[in-house]
Amino acid sequence: MIAQIQSKEVRFTAPERWLDQAINVVVLGAGGNGSEVVDCLATFHFTLLKLGHPRGLNVTVIDDAVVRESNLVRQRFWPCDIDQYKSICLVNRYNLNLGTQWKALPYRFPGEQTIFPLANADLVISCVDVNSARVALANYQGKLRKDAMWMDMGNGQRHGQVVFGGLTEVMRKRFPCVLDVYPEVAELADSTTKSCSAAESINSQDCLVNRTVATAAMSLLWELIRSGSTSKHWILMSLESGEQQTHMFPEA
Repeated sequence: MIAQIQSKEVRFTAPERWLDQAINVVVLGAGGNGSEVVDCLATFHFTLLKLGHPRGLNVTVIDDAVVRESNLVRQRFWPCDIDQYKSICLVNRYNLNLGTQWKALPYRFPGEQTIFPLANADLVISCVDVNSARVALANYQGKLRKDAMWMDMGNGQRHGQVVFGGLTEVMRKRFPCVLDVYPEVAELADSTTKSCSAAESINSQDCLVNRTVATAAMSLLWELIRSGSTSKHWILMSLESGEQQTHMFPEA
């Protein structure tokens, strides 16, 4: 008789402080994916307060880019936002609408100005189009919460992926991060190509690809916040085929 070994499902369980303290979220990048994420986080914050959470979300958005004409339509910016810092534009919008005290840092990561928010982050969401920023976050040597988590988002013209894993070394052993799943990312050069118009931008990345990726990522986060845990590790989606694939954390 052959003995069968039953594997145990690996789940990340949110720390207890998420129940009665503000959940500190840092968003790196406020462009296509980042602007969609911040919009979702505003919805989550408002919903949590209505459900009785005492503090909701405390969000810091880090991005030194300014809004250009090519960012319109595909990102959550409009003509009135042109020439403003993306991070400041988004944070001001929701601080005014919801009475939050979220923070915008119009600086490049990593840098001296980003040390404090990273040190207090419960979750870092990277929405960057430069791989060097992912590598810098994976190799970050500054102070971090021991149980800090990392959600990375990326996309091409009509497809995208979300990877949810640990940020610190100890958490990555149980919950691999994006560089553990895709080690080739560390070798990829940064893209320096910029679109000159909104039409050109849409030709390079479809109109709804960022919203699709953000919806998948934020659905995972909402499951974690509402149920207190998740086994979802990474998600792949394709606008072309309409398919979405979800992969769980590797077995313990």
